[in-house]
Amino acid sequence: MRFLSLFLLAGLGVAQTVTPSNPAPMNGIWTLTQFAGSPSLDRQFAASGQLTIEGGRLTGNYGCGRYRGTLEAVANTSRISVALLAPSPLVRCRFAVRGNIVDTLNAATQYTLSRDHLVLFSKAGRLSFERIGFVTPGKK
Repeated sequence: MRFLSLFLLAGLGVAQTVTPSNPAPMNGIWTLTQFAGSPSLDRQFAASGQLTIEGGRLTGNYGCGRYRGTLEAVANTSRISVALLAPSPLVRCRFAVRGNIVDTLNAATQYTLSRDHLVLFSKAGRLSFERIGFVTPGKK
């Protein structure tokens, strides 16, 4: 009995943290191929939109604008929370303001996934990505 109570007390001292996660096939480097729902999509920068998913972390760029956040995905439902990163002090970037890409990512509630295609859906629009690379999540 004494051993059991010591075991339980030791277990209470360990804090467990829950980190966002996603299905392993989502891990990778994705390039933006289509942004439906935005009449102001600048075709010049559409090809430079990129998304990297590693574990529950998400980073990306659209033109010179950069963003970072978290991703939770399970059973074709998703929860994404991204924020814009400030540009370097010497860089003038018209995509460094919150806009349609970041709003659509944050509003995404569903996704479809195949080996080479990822589509994120929201009421605000649809983001289609094509895989251009793979990543293996690092251990913390």
